[in-house]
Amino acid sequence: MDVVESRSTRAAPVVLDDLLSRRLVILSGKGGVGKSVVGSALALAARARGKRVLLVEVAAPLEAARHFGVAPVGGRETELQPGLFAVNLRPPAVIEEYVRHVVKVDLLARRILDSPVYERFVRAAPGLPELMVLGKLMVLEEAREGWSRRPRYDLIVVDAPATGHGLALLKVPQAAAAAVPMGPVGANARRILALLTDRRRTALVLVAIPEEMAVVEALELHRLAADEVGLAPSALILNACHEPRFSRAEEAWILERLAEGADGPLARGIRLPAALAAARRHLRRAKLARFYHGRLRRALRVPILTLPFLFEEELGPDALRVLAERLEA
Repeated sequence: MDVVESRSTRAAPVVLDDLLSRRLVILSGKGGVGKSVVGSALALAARARGKRVLLVEVAAPLEAARHFGVAPVGGRETELQPGLFAVNLRPPAVIEEYVRHVVKVDLLARRILDSPVYERFVRAAPGLPELMVLGKLMVLEEAREGWSRRPRYDLIVVDAPATGHGLALLKVPQAAAAAVPMGPVGANARRILALLTDRRRTALVLVAIPEEMAVVEALELHRLAADEVGLAPSALILNACHEPRFSRAEEAWILERLAEGADGPLARGIRLPAALAAARRHLRRAKLARFYHGRLRRALRVPILTLPFLFEEELGPDALRVLAERLEA
C-alpha cells in the first residue's frame, strides 16, 4: 500500500473522532478544491455515527444539495437525508432576518428594509454581512429543542468562502469586538469570537488539492488563522488525490513501452498509445499527490487526511458515500 494512503488510513479514525466531537467544523481553502464535496462527505460520516448534522454553505452559487440529488435548498434549513440538513446563508437574507427579529412589527420592518437609508447603511458598514452570517451560525449552534433542551444539531459543518474571503469572515468578530467595546453589537461579536476560538467546540479544517497554488494557500491560511484569529487549524484534508493503481513492475513496463513508442491495439476499440498516455498522466498525478502530501506533512503540525480523486463527471450520493467511508476508514 502507498505510504500516503496507509498513514492517512491509520490516522483517519482518530482524527475523525476529534473533529466530530466538536459542535462546529469550519472548512476553508482555495476556491475549486472541493470544499462542498468534502463538507458533504464529512456530514455523511457524522450522520453515519448517529449525529444530527447541519451542512451550512455561505452564498454558494452551486449548492452541495445537488450532490445528494436534491434541488437547491436556499436559506431554509432543509432535510436532505434523515438526520442530515442543509442551508445556504446569503448575507442580505440573513441581515433581513435579523431586522425582522429585532423589529417585531412586520409593517415597520418592511419600511426599514425598503428605506434608502437602510440600503446605504448595509452597503457602507464594513464587515456587517460577515458579522451577521457568523451571528446566524452562533444562533444555530445554540439552538435547543423544546423542553428537552437538546441541541437542535449535534454538529454543524460550515463550507466557508474561499481562502481570502474565508479569512476575512473569521477576522470580523475580532475587529468588531475591538471597534465596538459596548452595546449589543460588541457583546455579540465577543460571543462569536469566543465560539470560534474555543477548541472544545470549534475546529478549523483546511482543504487543499495536490497542486501548487492550493497548497501554498493552505500553508498561508494555516499561519494567518493561528496568528491573526487565534484559531489554529485542527486538520488538513488533501482532496482529489490520484492513488497508485499499478505495481512497480507495471509502472516500469508502462515507461518502457512509452520510451520505445509502442503501438498497436490494446483491446477492442482501444489503441495502446492512448492507454499508455493515460497511464503516464495518472503516474504523474499520483507522484504529485505523494510530493505535496510530503511537503504539507513537513510544514504543518496537524493531521493530514487524503481523499481519492473520483473518476466521475458528476459526484452524486454514491460518490459521497465512498468519500465518507474513506474518512471513516
